[in-house]
Amino acid sequence: MADEPCHCRVFHLDCDPSTCQQAKHVSYQHAPSPSLRDLRKSAGQGCQTCATVVSAMLVPEVRTAWRALIAPALEGGRDGVIRELAHDEDAIEFDFDPPKTVNGRRVIRARASDNAVDWMNFNLWREPSVADGPEPHCKAISTLNYHPTVNTDSPETLSQLKAWIDACNHKHACFDDTASKLPTRVVQVKDNQVRVISRPGHLARYTTLSHRWGEHEHFVLTKTNTDTLSQDIPWDSIPKTYQDAIWVTRQLGIDYIWIDTLCIVQDDPDDWHRESVQMKTVYGQSYLNIAASHGNNSNAGLFVTRNMPQKYPAYSVPSAPDILVRQQPYRTHGDFGSNYSSHFKWPLLKRGWVLQERLLSPRVVYFDTEELKWECFSAADCQCGGIVSMWNFKMDYTGSALRGQTPLPFEWMRIAEVYSNLDLTFDEDRAVALSGIAGQAARSKRGGRYLAGVWESALAHQLCWEIYNTHRRPARYIAPSWSWLSVFGSVGNFNRMDYDMTSVIDVEITEVECVTADGTDETGPLVSGYIKFNGRCVEMCAELVDPGSEGVPPTYALTNKETGEGMDGYQIEMDYMMEEEEAREVNEVLVVYWGDMWPDRNNFLVLRPIPGRERTYERFGIYWYDRRDESEELDRMLRWCKPATDIVFI
Repeated sequence: MADEPCHCRVFHLDCDPSTCQQAKHVSYQHAPSPSLRDLRKSAGQGCQTCATVVSAMLVPEVRTAWRALIAPALEGGRDGVIRELAHDEDAIEFDFDPPKTVNGRRVIRARASDNAVDWMNFNLWREPSVADGPEPHCKAISTLNYHPTVNTDSPETLSQLKAWIDACNHKHACFDDTASKLPTRVVQVKDNQVRVISRPGHLARYTTLSHRWGEHEHFVLTKTNTDTLSQDIPWDSIPKTYQDAIWVTRQLGIDYIWIDTLCIVQDDPDDWHRESVQMKTVYGQSYLNIAASHGNNSNAGLFVTRNMPQKYPAYSVPSAPDILVRQQPYRTHGDFGSNYSSHFKWPLLKRGWVLQERLLSPRVVYFDTEELKWECFSAADCQCGGIVSMWNFKMDYTGSALRGQTPLPFEWMRIAEVYSNLDLTFDEDRAVALSGIAGQAARSKRGGRYLAGVWESALAHQLCWEIYNTHRRPARYIAPSWSWLSVFGSVGNFNRMDYDMTSVIDVEITEVECVTADGTDETGPLVSGYIKFNGRCVEMCAELVDPGSEGVPPTYALTNKETGEGMDGYQIEMDYMMEEEEAREVNEVLVVYWGDMWPDRNNFLVLRPIPGRERTYERFGIYWYDRRDESEELDRMLRWCKPATDIVFI
């Protein structure tokens, strides 16, 4: 084959340019997706790697799998659908993913359109028995370090976990052994004994456990059993999840594990307050966070037996019997991806407190009903490989907060959307359970001051959130009304800035201040906050159309207070539910033009005046006009809006 870039060049990352012509053409830049026809042609011109890929994709079981993409893609008519597939399956396209250095995976993606719904991934690898012989000159297809296993407590699985830790220890800078100090209390698990001890500040490795509390958790540390639990605890009295986590800890050669139920005195509010504030440090210095993903309570355990190897069998490639191919699970790992879903499959990941446990822990291993999954600050992996083919939520966050790869306010919008969907037992925990992540991000100084769930940098952009469900305003003060923390419900942003950076803000924020309970920690519980801004606005009369119901906020029709003109039947649903009597008391609002958030999407905030406080308002709702379809209505509203200064927004 001529010395020119080949379709398979990204697979040659580990090759030596002196022995492999494609090594010098390796690039992480996205290359056009070759069709099967293109790969056949390349193989015919002498490329051995392309020939192997073609042979692998024509294995009958593999071919049947990717052919199943074609009919739905053609019927769905999604963006970029390959119409030629209707009469020629050789038009199917393939992407070559860059080799994953942690696991050695070579991922080939079959695609029938530009929509991920019409994609399917395959792994290609060389058997170790062959690779242990003479070293091949071309390393485009390497051995595969991790495979699905039947049991998640098997020696093979434990070996994979240790390999992940070893790779992280030697290739990443995620964990600092010199900074690992024991928390106030830990569970000591050495010498076949289990007991709660207090040795704060002692230099030692420890693991942590993330788990979901059940409705009736009785095995907890209290004022009355502190002495008892400091003795050797009978093994049979320990819940199964704790037993399994202790077993993993011991297998890693570690003597201590931190479990919240046993290391915080549960009936002592003062102890809980002290220790809950320290959880960001507890997880941040953990050698490994063990996550019981699938359990609803402490008796569920970590380990399972499943049929993953049978569900996704491996097949020998006819042209190269030492090479195998396997279909990889796809679109099954959304809980760990960015921009996939904010609604989680695994019970553990639905807990509000667990978000900071996930993001602050240098390393997390997840035990679910399918396999082990791994996340650290530098890599994500799993036994089946499905996690490596998506943008990872934890890595995106750490890339922004710790490395400045994307502006922090952009990434924080994703944090808000995810966190708003998680469960908290107590409303007052809403700011606290996020404070560890906020504190870590604040230390990077990449977003300015942290202000009640948003950042000073690009502040106005972050105030165009909307609530999709629940619509519940807490009885106690949580945050200023301009913060998404002030209303419970699934949050969405009109202008997720990582999607589109064309937002044009019309208001000018001149002052902003938040006061926290202790007056020093800007991420702590809030007492008050305000924003002062200049902008264009119009006073409107509000007429209640529908008082709403459970989960449904009230709806109002608005008319221009000065001219009496209406909005041509346009009705606005507000942010939160209200008692009908309170809803009827609202008869005036201030509508503020906030700006053009997406191309042609123009946003307005609806503010409710605070009685007895001049020019002071709280947020009441949000709506928008699409200039493409509603240009006349938008232009009229903009004519009504007049400049105003020193508007106070609390």
